[in-house]
Amino acid sequence: MPGQLVRALIGVCIVLFAVTATAQEVLTNESVIAMKKAGLSDAVILAKIRSSQSKFDTKTQSLVGLKSAGLSDQIIEAMVSASGPGGAATSAPAATTTPTVGAVRSIQGRDGVFHVRGDQYIELAAAVASVETNVAFFQTKSEIVLKRRKAEYRVVDRQPVFLSTWAPNEVPLVRLKPGDSHDDRNLKFSSGAFMPFGGTVSQGVRTQDIVEVDFEKDPRGFFRIKPREPLGQGEYGFIVTQGFAGGAGGGKIYDFGVD
Repeated sequence: MPGQLVRALIGVCIVLFAVTATAQEVLTNESVIAMKKAGLSDAVILAKIRSSQSKFDTKTQSLVGLKSAGLSDQIIEAMVSASGPGGAATSAPAATTTPTVGAVRSIQGRDGVFHVRGDQYIELAAAVASVETNVAFFQTKSEIVLKRRKAEYRVVDRQPVFLSTWAPNEVPLVRLKPGDSHDDRNLKFSSGAFMPFGGTVSQGVRTQDIVEVDFEKDPRGFFRIKPREPLGQGEYGFIVTQGFAGGAGGGKIYDFGVD
C-alpha cells in the first residue's frame, strides 16, 4: 500500500511537471524552423505563433537565415509582428476604445485601414467630416473639418504599422491641425485668389500636411504602411481624397491620435 501511494505521488508530479513545461513554452526561431522541417503546414505554424508566447530573433541576418531555412514570407512576417525591438516579445498596449479586432481572413475583401498590433488587425473607423468654405476679398479657402480635437482611437507607438486596401498615393497619411477656436480638427484642402480678370485655384492635400511613409504590397494585396520617421504627439488620419474632390462632402478620413 505505501508503495502504491508513492508511485501515485510520483505520477502526479510527472503530470504537473509536463503541464507546467507546456504552459511555459516560448517559441524561438529554432522552434519554428523545427516545425517547418517536420512538415507542418504554414497554417498550423501560424496558428502556433499566434497562440503562444514567443521570443524571436528578428535581426536582419536572422531573417535571412529564416528564409534560407524555407520559411514563407507570411510566417516570417508573423514572427516579426509578434516581436518588438531587438526581437523581444512585447505585450500589446491597451486600446482606449473598443475596436473591431480580427484575423486577416476577416478583413479580406473589405475597404478600409487597419492598425497592425501584434497578431491583431484593428479597423479604424471613418471620422465624421464636413467641408467648410470661406470667401472674403476675392479669396476662398476650403477646409475639411472633423469633430472633436482628438480622435477616439489612440496609439503610443511612434511608428505604427497599418494595412490599407488603398495605395498610399490614393489615401495619404496626413497631419490634422487643431481648430483655433472650436472643438474640432482641420485640414486645408483648397484655396483660390480671384481678380477682376482671372484668378488661380489649387485643390488637394498640401505637401506640408502629408506624412512620408514607407510601404510594400503583400501577397494578399494589402499595402503595409509605416511612417518613415517617428510621429510626434498629435492628430493624424488617412484621407480618401477622391471623396472630397470638387468640394464634395462624401470623403472619409480614418483618424487616430499619437499620445
